[in-house]
Amino acid sequence: RGDSITIDEDHLLSHLEECSNKQNEPTSFPVQFREVMFCLPCDVKDEVYAKPPSFKFVHSLRYNALKRPKRKPPSEEVCQCKAAGMETCGENCHNKMMFIECTGKQSTDNGAKNPYWNCALGPKCGNRAMGLRQTAKCKPQREQGKGWGLITLVPLKKGDLVQEYVGEVIDEKEKEQRLKDWSKDHPNDPNFYVMQLETGWYIDARLEANLSRFVNHSCAPNCVLRPVTVSGYTRIGIFAEKDIAPGEFLSYDYRFDTRHGDKFICRCGAATCRGTMQGGKNLTEKEEEKKTQKQALAEAKSLEDKDRKFLAEVQKLKDDNFSQVDFMIPDFQYPTETVAGGPYDRYRSESRENRVFLWRNILIGSEFSNRAHLLERRKLKPKSKICTNIPQPVDVLSYLKKLLNQENGKVAENGI
Repeated sequence: RGDSITIDEDHLLSHLEECSNKQNEPTSFPVQFREVMFCLPCDVKDEVYAKPPSFKFVHSLRYNALKRPKRKPPSEEVCQCKAAGMETCGENCHNKMMFIECTGKQSTDNGAKNPYWNCALGPKCGNRAMGLRQTAKCKPQREQGKGWGLITLVPLKKGDLVQEYVGEVIDEKEKEQRLKDWSKDHPNDPNFYVMQLETGWYIDARLEANLSRFVNHSCAPNCVLRPVTVSGYTRIGIFAEKDIAPGEFLSYDYRFDTRHGDKFICRCGAATCRGTMQGGKNLTEKEEEKKTQKQALAEAKSLEDKDRKFLAEVQKLKDDNFSQVDFMIPDFQYPTETVAGGPYDRYRSESRENRVFLWRNILIGSEFSNRAHLLERRKLKPKSKICTNIPQPVDVLSYLKKLLNQENGKVAENGI
């Protein structure tokens, strides 16, 4: 059975009845019920009963052992939720505001210190959903006018992790080559599954992926993408932008980075539809406006801490430069040497035998860092006023000559 027919379909049926009556062929159309029996084309039938496109299901990002992004160094910062008396990491958690997941235990299984440990509340802190793969239960389903989509089977609250976007992690060169080959071999396939992971690295979810590849685009989405750092690695999470009821289709803004926005026409039907899936700078500006004051303060604090560490490293490097001097020695066995804590011990016996210098003086004189700081303090120290009451030094030779002349004069007088 089909749906209720329209006026145009009614005219078409009338025309078919007239043609059929002229040929003396019996007809039977149940027009009294305003419904009609009809046959679907084969392509429409195949589309309705078709299964989702095949792919290899994976639970996490697939890295190439020879080419993969570098792991970020540990920040050495621990959230203060436990110290503040909180049982879970809420919205005020420093890690959560910086899109960093709480990670691991304070020590590893072999007893060594875990450098990426950043939370003292434990696995149930509430900020470890991606690391523990606590995603929502979803199901692929046909979405009108958009092909396959993804619906949630459970209610979602704002901020909940829906899915993690996973696939093969590839670099810039591999990404360009794959897109070029695919457009050449499949010119009529408009589906793209490449998403930027971080600068120079991308996720390709065409061959290896999870259910996140079925999420469609919308200019008024109910989900949002966020890069989250988990144990030093960047991962992409799909989070609920608002409360979502079971059975609703999931969507986020694709924001395609392309100059040919007219080729990616958007048919989401939203009131704020841009007409294209292409992204733009205005989206980034709107995101900046959405930042809360707490997030801005957290980012400012993080930048301040980074600046302090940088200045400390610069000062340490300056001290090392004072304590390390390169010089050329006319000896083919040791063309260059570094003076760090004094001369090498092999010069001790030579200096003592030849009586060139005192070894203790050389050790003290090699502390260039302390000497430099002492010189800086002397420059900053104000000069003291000259005291005029201090007696001037006496010239002993002049005084003796004066006494001698006086004695000679007396002798001459007596001799006369």
